[in-house]
Amino acid sequence: MADDIPTSGGWAYSPDPTGRDLRIDFIRGIVMFILIVNHIEAFSYYSLLTWERFGVATGGEGFVILSGFVLGMIYRRRIDKDGWESSISRLVSRSAQLYRVNIFVIVSVAMLNLLPFLDASAVMTYVSHGSGKIYPLYPSVQDPVQIWIAKILMLKIGPHQFQIMGLYVILIFITPFALWLIKHGWTRILLGICWILYFHNWAFPSRPTGAQFEYAFPILTWQLPYFHGLVAGFYRDKIMEAWQKPKFRTLFLGISVPLFLLLFFFTQNNPNPRMPDYAKISVIPPEIFWKIYGDYFRKDMLGIGRLVNYLVILSLGFLLLTRCWKLINKALGWFFIPVGQASLYVFIVHVYLVMLVCNFPFFFKGDMGVTLACTLALGITWLMVRHRILFRWIPR
Repeated sequence: MADDIPTSGGWAYSPDPTGRDLRIDFIRGIVMFILIVNHIEAFSYYSLLTWERFGVATGGEGFVILSGFVLGMIYRRRIDKDGWESSISRLVSRSAQLYRVNIFVIVSVAMLNLLPFLDASAVMTYVSHGSGKIYPLYPSVQDPVQIWIAKILMLKIGPHQFQIMGLYVILIFITPFALWLIKHGWTRILLGICWILYFHNWAFPSRPTGAQFEYAFPILTWQLPYFHGLVAGFYRDKIMEAWQKPKFRTLFLGISVPLFLLLFFFTQNNPNPRMPDYAKISVIPPEIFWKIYGDYFRKDMLGIGRLVNYLVILSLGFLLLTRCWKLINKALGWFFIPVGQASLYVFIVHVYLVMLVCNFPFFFKGDMGVTLACTLALGITWLMVRHRILFRWIPR
């Protein structure tokens, strides 16, 4: 069975001796780059690349899809090698570990905010860019300690930059059930349940866990890309085998390339007032753009257009990396690959880096200043990964 996309030429990807797929690490590194830049909130020159510029998609979708994909690849082999009980035990332990990390981040941010020289408001509040309204993400210091403890344990408070981790905790916890369905040949039933839950939550929005992350990442909606990623990772070899067929590749490119160009054009019309005029066009009137965006591209509810767009971007990006790997890796792999390989670690520490750079007001007096703040955060992240700082204690 062929293991990968057929390639030719001196730039093509060749398997890494370690057995890792460095293209996936590279893409995860891009996702972390987008999350760090966007979570600093203010416009920087990096925003010309990260604020839904190449399609109506952000880092959050990639974080969820790739998490499922990697787990699918790993646990297909692990179940065969170590057995069912051992593999499930690992998943439950991983979910518990990430829950503890959630608790630690929530509590540590609250404690750091007590320091007189540190302002943690950048991660303890959320500012609506539409209305300018500021929403507190933590209870008042006057609230009873019982309120604090209950909200901490139920993940009802915490930095908005970190809230997707709560979603990740729940999804990993229920992953054994999904893997059981897949292993017993009931993949279609699993995917059918996913779509039923997705459409039900679109029609009748709800937040069954009551956790804070459900405001931005409702679990009945965001389970869809995660479990599709899990299935794709589990059946990666079969997907790659299908790709060997010229008719499949021709059909894929014939659909994906025009879709990418169409959605690329659409997103350039985003009337986002924080984006400078030179970086956007106005062919589509703002009221029409927002109507289409609201109907098909909402991030919280994962509009169907957003799902299609991310699939197209991810697939074409993977193909580009496969064909031009040596060139792209030489230029950018030094940053994206190590950051992608430690993506969970990076996601955890980036909360503190965002808080840190936001404590220096001079960074936020112009576009160049914010760009320098982002560069500082990205540079510190890369150095921490390179020197494996706190790797012993922070999950990767």
